[in-house]
Amino acid sequence: MLADLAWDDVRLFLALHRARTQGEAAQALGINPSTVSRRLVALEEALDTVLFDRGRDGLRPTQAAEALVVAAEEAEAGVLRFQQA
Repeated sequence: MLADLAWDDVRLFLALHRARTQGEAAQALGINPSTVSRRLVALEEALDTVLFDRGRDGLRPTQAAEALVVAAEEAEAGVLRFQQA
């Protein structure tokens, strides 16, 4: 459910967008690749959209993902400011 969207979902999205593979995102987050896969599916279901096209070469962001990147990066910056305050 979208109301349950958490910072960890945004972190996962950014890690996937930056790494472009589930394995690299998992490594960056310190979690298992299968966990990344499950959480990505849950996030896409909550947002009711596909965020990444999956292929042999990894993940390719969809237009929906590209539309969310700036907001996700702003949220990340806000969390970092909060942690530093």
